[in-house]
Amino acid sequence: MLAASLTAVPGNLFGNGLAVALVVLLHVQIATFITGASTLAVVSESIAMARNDPRHARLSHDLVKASAYVFTFGSAVAIFFMIWVLTALWGLFFVDLQRITFYMFVFEAAAFVVEIALLYSVYANWGRLEAYRRARLGLLVLLAVVLWFQMFFINVVASYMLTPNGGDVNQLSQVLNPTFLPLQLHRTVGNIAWAGAVLAFYAGLRYLLATRRARREAAVGTVPARSVGAMSASRFAPGSPPPAARDSRLPYWDWLGQWGVLWAVGLSLFQIWIGYSYAKEVQLHAFPAWFRMMRGALSNVFLVQIFLLGMIFILGTLYFWRRMTASGARGTRTQIVCLVIIVLATLLAIQPAWFALSLPDVQAAHLDRPWWDGGLLNPIGDFIPNKVFALVVIMLCGLVAITSYLRAYSRGEVRMGETTRRLQGVLLALGVTVSLMMATMGVIRENSRQPFLIHGELRLQHQQIVTTPPQAPP
Repeated sequence: MLAASLTAVPGNLFGNGLAVALVVLLHVQIATFITGASTLAVVSESIAMARNDPRHARLSHDLVKASAYVFTFGSAVAIFFMIWVLTALWGLFFVDLQRITFYMFVFEAAAFVVEIALLYSVYANWGRLEAYRRARLGLLVLLAVVLWFQMFFINVVASYMLTPNGGDVNQLSQVLNPTFLPLQLHRTVGNIAWAGAVLAFYAGLRYLLATRRARREAAVGTVPARSVGAMSASRFAPGSPPPAARDSRLPYWDWLGQWGVLWAVGLSLFQIWIGYSYAKEVQLHAFPAWFRMMRGALSNVFLVQIFLLGMIFILGTLYFWRRMTASGARGTRTQIVCLVIIVLATLLAIQPAWFALSLPDVQAAHLDRPWWDGGLLNPIGDFIPNKVFALVVIMLCGLVAITSYLRAYSRGEVRMGETTRRLQGVLLALGVTVSLMMATMGVIRENSRQPFLIHGELRLQHQQIVTTPPQAPP
């Protein structure tokens, strides 16, 4: 184990605690969007080339432009985090971490440089590459691969911090860390789902702004303003087309919102199993961290995460149901049944296993017996089998809901532009929910290591290394 002086590091809650949380959460939201958006850009560009679909052609270009715009600010946040938070506030820890995972940081920095070159080359030459669309698609694929490997190297470092395996500093052992693979899968799927949620949020917002203009035009006319659904189905002034027909962007925003929801909800189905696998590896290789998450101080925060996960499927199924209803599609009864079951399963999943902050608090009060016997335990909230059963039900009903919607869409029963303003609120809520979900997961993962920075190896207080080198014999 590497040696270091046990020097106290001056600081305060904001400087050494909240600063890390605020800067890192902001950076993560931006970086994961860029990574997920690169994958969706590849998908849309491929569909646009295969089917000559103008919607996907526009979306792939918009995703590249959005990534280029956001990357400028996101990279500034990342550099600020490295210089101020890590180097200045947590210098002792960061120096030791770099000595252990040196090559991971070198490879990540190299991927960062290649990412800049690829992203801005594609962005600046998008129009010029129109005649060479296969080459442009190849550059998009290469960009997505580079971003995936950049995340790969960061996840190696994050996995080592949680499960260092007794301080094994071998580079290959770090890559083969037991928590690395589920974390890499979790973030790969999560990045795309997050990008889909951002698209849904953006589409809902743009639809609301566009229809708000249409409502103002209707208010100025001779006929009083009506609901958007009514305006989409009839004329608000004699001889004039409805706003949805006059504004060609509305069907596109409707389609984009649907596209985002399908990715956000569809890929979240996999997160249930991947998250369970990740937690299992943590239990096997860093049991104190797992105990803190599941039975300790973070157990109630974990319930918040389950609630947000359930809300993703609730909002997604609600969107499918109302979207199909607006177009008069068949299968709405299936969506209602799935929605009710998901709500009930979520209520079961968020049941606390004890009415206290943690299980040790219950045991310290000698009230470790069911609540109907005067204790603080709630067997209804046990993870096995109740929460597992609830999560499986949520996953299955979510799969049925998304499949039913896709079946109706493939039959041509879901028509773009036939939606409502209230439904756009569901898209906004979905984007906010996924964002909160990411923040909650980050809080749980980073706080599970306490009181360590590197679990079992490097102490959080004063950035002290726990294992001291053996003393030479006199």
